[in-house]
Amino acid sequence: MNKARAYQAYVMTFVWPENMTSEDIEYQDIFSREEIQPIVDWEDTEKSDALPDSSPFDAFTKTLSARTEVLSNKTWTLIFPDTGSSISESFHSTQATHGYPLMKGEVKFTLGRYLESDLDYKHYQFGQPTDSDEAPLNAEMATIIDGTETLTSQGYSVSTPQPSQNTIAYTNNEYAVWNGPTQVLSLHFNNKTASKKLNYIDHPVIGTLIYFEPLDLEEAIDMVTQPSLTQ
Repeated sequence: MNKARAYQAYVMTFVWPENMTSEDIEYQDIFSREEIQPIVDWEDTEKSDALPDSSPFDAFTKTLSARTEVLSNKTWTLIFPDTGSSISESFHSTQATHGYPLMKGEVKFTLGRYLESDLDYKHYQFGQPTDSDEAPLNAEMATIIDGTETLTSQGYSVSTPQPSQNTIAYTNNEYAVWNGPTQVLSLHFNNKTASKKLNYIDHPVIGTLIYFEPLDLEEAIDMVTQPSLTQ
């Protein structure tokens, strides 16, 4: 592994307030719901979202939190075995509506002359359900566990008296209503940078900060393997 290189990658995404842009951004209606699923275990995802005690974004987090809505603040330990190697990761916002994250993201890191990041975002909007969003409800469409509701494979839910931010919204007794996102903004960004340089990707809706910290190879291997040893 003489050519292997290791880095700690940091990616923060945030949403600008609507009053801070004059551009008209068009979201697309969602017609296929097969790939849209709610997050089942938010507790596990929140644990995996935990950042180190310090990060290069520490100085910006307080300012950004006051002016924007931070969607995701992620870090990964990357070990590239050779030049040209790629590592892919997926993530989502910590905020949700009816259990569906407000944003889903995928990133592919590639080691070349520079560190390259290919980012794909899907930012969702949620609207009021219409008649076309309803389907007949039957007993086999969902299962109720401990008084909470669960999503079926068709993307429908059944009623519960106490919906919360991270649970599927309830419906009436005769129809199952689609409670997931109704519109989506799909974005793609490509960024190339050297390590130890803070990069900002600008967009009227979603802004992104990217930073790479070089790591000693043995240290990076320990960081990657240690969590699995303690499980």
